[in-house]
Formats: sequence, C-alpha cells, structure tokens
Amino acid sequence: MILTNRVLRLLILIMALWLLTWMLLSWAGIQDDALIHLRYADNLFQYHFLTYNGVHPNYGASSLLYVYLLSVLRTFSASPNLPRIVSDLAHLVLFTGIALGVVRIPRDSSVARLLGLILLLFLVAPSAVRWLDDGMETGLALCFSALICWVTFRQSSRPSTSLPEYFVLAVLGCIAVLLRIELTILCGLSFAILGWARLFTSAKVGHRAKAVLSASPLLLGGLIALAAIRLKMHVLLPDTAIAKSFGAPAWNVSIYVTAKILAGALSFGFGILVFWLFTLFLLWWLRRPSMIDLFANLPFPIVFSLAAQRGQWIQGARYFVWTFLFSILWNILRLGELRNNPAASARGLRLASIFLAFFLLAIPIESWAMYPMLRQRAMLMDDFENDHFEIFRGKRGIAYDVGMIGYFSQADICDLAGLVNGREMARMDLHARIEVCVHDHPDFMFLDTSSINDVSASISLNDWQVCSHYDFRGVNSFDRHFLLVPRVNATQICKQLVGSVPSEVEHPSR
Repeated sequence: MILTNRVLRLLILIMALWLLTWMLLSWAGIQDDALIHLRYADNLFQYHFLTYNGVHPNYGASSLLYVYLLSVLRTFSASPNLPRIVSDLAHLVLFTGIALGVVRIPRDSSVARLLGLILLLFLVAPSAVRWLDDGMETGLALCFSALICWVTFRQSSRPSTSLPEYFVLAVLGCIAVLLRIELTILCGLSFAILGWARLFTSAKVGHRAKAVLSASPLLLGGLIALAAIRLKMHVLLPDTAIAKSFGAPAWNVSIYVTAKILAGALSFGFGILVFWLFTLFLLWWLRRPSMIDLFANLPFPIVFSLAAQRGQWIQGARYFVWTFLFSILWNILRLGELRNNPAASARGLRLASIFLAFFLLAIPIESWAMYPMLRQRAMLMDDFENDHFEIFRGKRGIAYDVGMIGYFSQADICDLAGLVNGREMARMDLHARIEVCVHDHPDFMFLDTSSINDVSASISLNDWQVCSHYDFRGVNSFDRHFLLVPRVNATQICKQLVGSVPSEVEHPSR
C-alpha cells in the first residue's frame, strides 16, 4: 500500500470530518464526573480554594490542573457545557498533532505511515469520542503523553540536552504531572530511556554524571510538581484514589475488571490494547528491539501492576489509554527508522493492511453500538438542565454518582462513594458512609437501584417517594437513578422540580 502525501492528506481530511460528525451527534453529553470538576472549578473561582461544598477544603478531583483550567475559563463562560468544549478542543488538538506527525514520516517508511494512519482511525472511532469528549481531562492527558513520547524520542538520539531545552522539558514534566499524577511514570521512563541511551551509546568515560543529569529534565519537572501538590494539598493522592482503593492486593479482581472495561470500550479499549501489542510485535519482527524500546513499552504493565497491588477500583478505559498511546507512538517512531529494506517493509505492510481491514470492518458495528449510548448521554444532560434542581440549593442530599445532581442542585451532597466529602469519608466503607449520610437527615436522595437497596437497611423507604428517574447508559449496561424526596411534601417538591406527581419507591428486593 503506497501512501503518497496527497492520498494521506485526503484520508486525514475524511477522518477529521468523521470525527466532527460524531462530536456533533454526541453534543453536549458528558460524563458525570466532569461536573464534579466543574463544581470544584466554580468554587475555586468564587472562594479561591479547592472545595466541593464551598465550606470545607478537600481534594476530591482527579486533576488539579484541570480544575484550575476550568476555573480560569469560567471568566469567559458559565455554561455547564464548558468541560465538553475543553475536551472537544483537546481531542482536536490531539488528532491534529498526530496527523502532522504522520504526514512528516518519510514516504519510504511505509510501514510506519500505515501504522500512523491506523492510529488516527483509533482517535476518530466512536468509542474515542465517548472517552475523549466526555468533559474529563483524558484528551489533555493523551496530548501530554504524545508530546512526552515525541520529545523523548528526539532527545534519545542526541548526546545531551541543551540548557534551554532542559528548562522547557522540565516545565513540560511539571505541567503533565499536575494534570494527572500518574504521568510521573512517563517522566520516570523518559529518564530511564535517555539515561540508558546516553550512558551506553554516547557518554565518554568521565562524562557519565553529566549524561545522567542531562537525561533528567522531565523527571525533575515531575518531582517539582509532586512537591507542589504535597505542599498545596498536604497529600499526594486525591481523595478519589483513597475511596476507590481496597488497600490490599487484588490481582484476580484487577485482571477481571480490566478485561471487562477494555472489552466494553471497544476499539478504544480492547482494540487499542491489541494495536499496541501489534506494533510491539512488528518492532520485534522487523528490527531488533533495544533496552530503550523495552522501557517505552512498560507504561501499561506498570500502571496495571500498581492498580492491582493497591486494589484500585478501575472504572474506565481512560485509566489506561494514555499508556497505550505512549508505547504505540514510540513503536511507530522506531519503525519509521526502518528504511531501504524492501523485504521487511513488504512483510510489515501485509500484516498492517490485514489489521486495517479488520478494523474497518469493525467500525460500522462499533458505530451501531455507540450511537445510542452517546445520544442518551446527551439527552441526560438535557434532562438535568431542564429540570429545576435549583430548589435543592443549600439543602442536604444523599447521592451516588454526585456529578450532575451536585452541580445542578448546588446542594450539600453526602457522597456514598466517598469522593467529595474529605479524607475521612474516603477511608470509610460503604456501610459507614451510609450511616453518616442518613444521620444528617437528608432533604432528598439520588440513588441507583443498588444503592437504594444498601440505604434501605438504614432508612425506611416508606417515608419517601420518587419524583423522577434518570438513565445512565453504557455500551452494555443500563443504570437507572431515582430522585427521592420525603413523602410529607413530595407533591409540592415534584411539581416544582419536574411538573409531575410523585410515585412510590419500589424496593429492589421485591
């Protein structure tokens, strides 16, 4: 398959139009957690410290930098769609950056060009829209992952890093870790790659200390960011990481959950995992991998091992996808150095063409599966914007999945998941959280079927009625949430909220 510059640009244009189409089809649906970040950003803008309820400081956001970015952008827009706008822009920047890199691959590096084109297809697939246009910082994290890969690859062929470059790379590492603390792993691997390359290929005896120091800019920047987080928040890991950890190794559970979430993410989960392994196989088959190639393919094994060792609760493909992108890009860049070897190129092209054919056959199936979920996410956002949740402003509520209900109500939410009520609540188990939340005599509850069953052991559901329900849909899951209010004034509240009369609570065990 010959990909001339003209053909390549035409294909990239078609993919860009395809991506924009799916962005429009899914507008303005976002993930529930995105509105947790937006509420933190609103309060940061108003009170100048990190707080979810506007009173007590806490660390319930997965990305400090994203909260600060949204807070700054609050100067220009107060729309609840702000996180979606930011994630859309990040997705477009990521696609454009990768596309420019693919176009710059020399024509005689045909295998790398075709693999780059396949990577772009992954970035415009409907499942990519699901995870990169969900109002979270995932797209930005992938941008930094790609940038760290590119600068590390460029630096690995140089004997040293100049002082201006060192400063710029240190800033890059600092910003990346402030965005997602997990990106410290990439900064460390960059140090390992550059240190190995310079120690064993270019460093002279007596200059090894200088070679190691010149390999450290990203790592140094990352360490500075960790120190800044520690000074600002007094801890390194956010409350969300504590609440979603069993605190003990859970390898079997992690393997099962990871397989499940990657399969559910379709091409942007299981597909991109297979593509990473495919690029690694081609690198091993077509040219001899080096130790730095091994380092560059370690992000996923490291992140998975850390999650399994901590018993971390893995909830989506976004936890892993940045690791795949880093390694895939590295492998493509390394294969781009394969030139003047027609036999090897022909073998690689055949296999890559077969992979591309299977991917193209899967896209219509994925589109059919993803469209209802993306449309329902957009409809859910409309429902929350149209209903009058402001009647709960300042009141006490119990919720499971607190993003949308917390943002649109601006209520004092007691979170059964332990994400936004401070470190002490994050450390509690579910039963203890329920007891704390029920003890505060809530004015409303926003619960799914499972959490209604859990709460019913501590509070009588006979005293509550359902005002409305809201469907949180995944590709292969359907999670209905119910808004419950006290029976004594349910009719009045429900008419104010949705203009309808309440209904009885159906106990899940019935």
